[in-house]
Amino acid sequence: MKKANLARAGLVAFMLSILVMSDTNLHSASAASDDWKLCRAAATRLEQQHHMPSGMVNSIAMVESGRRSPDGSLQAWPWTVNAEGRSYYFATRDKAVDAVRRMLAEGMRTIDVGCMQVNLRYHPRAFTSVEEAFDPMSNVAYGAYFLRELEERSDSWNQAIGRYHSYSTSLNTRYAARVQAVWAKEQRTAAARMAAENAAQTASVDGEGNALETGSIATMADLRLSSFADEPAHGDTYRPNILPATTLASAESSHFD
Repeated sequence: MKKANLARAGLVAFMLSILVMSDTNLHSASAASDDWKLCRAAATRLEQQHHMPSGMVNSIAMVESGRRSPDGSLQAWPWTVNAEGRSYYFATRDKAVDAVRRMLAEGMRTIDVGCMQVNLRYHPRAFTSVEEAFDPMSNVAYGAYFLRELEERSDSWNQAIGRYHSYSTSLNTRYAARVQAVWAKEQRTAAARMAAENAAQTASVDGEGNALETGSIATMADLRLSSFADEPAHGDTYRPNILPATTLASAESSHFD
């Protein structure tokens, strides 16, 4: 019981820390053009806040809820739902929330939601409400917390990544390979962008080292792997279960617009 209480305290502290650092852009429903940035922004901030390998959480989110953005790049989509094995990409947070409520009312239980596709059946106390489940920062925070817990019980980050998907070796090996491929591509893209920015910065300085024009170069995230500075607690947390107390008759899967 004492260990369980410590575990609950660990998750509470973890969640409180992300609430303190979060801002309106990550918690409110923004314009569709900004929605493509929400999962990545949340993942980046959590990686930095909790000393997690740069790009790892976002790469998992891209595998879990990724879709092609208007510019053709793969981006995690915050209003993604997978119900009974079928994926849905909703245009807004409100539509995603309404759809999940209908699914729950119809008796569906295997439902993955949000950036990190957190399963409501296996993580019933991850969120206090369906609305919170679709809050990008809250969703990614729980996914990151769960991933960190897995890492504490695994031999490597790669093994933890695989176990985020499944404990089945045949399934988690393929999953980890997918995430690593996305992660490697993200690192190459970041490195190329940094090189271009450094070249632009060099071109803006004359032979005597004087700046020819003013401007700031965006700071790139550190791509080196790092280890945790703190000791996480283990186990679940005591939070309200958002699933109905009784299971209604299951309805056939249908598309929710």
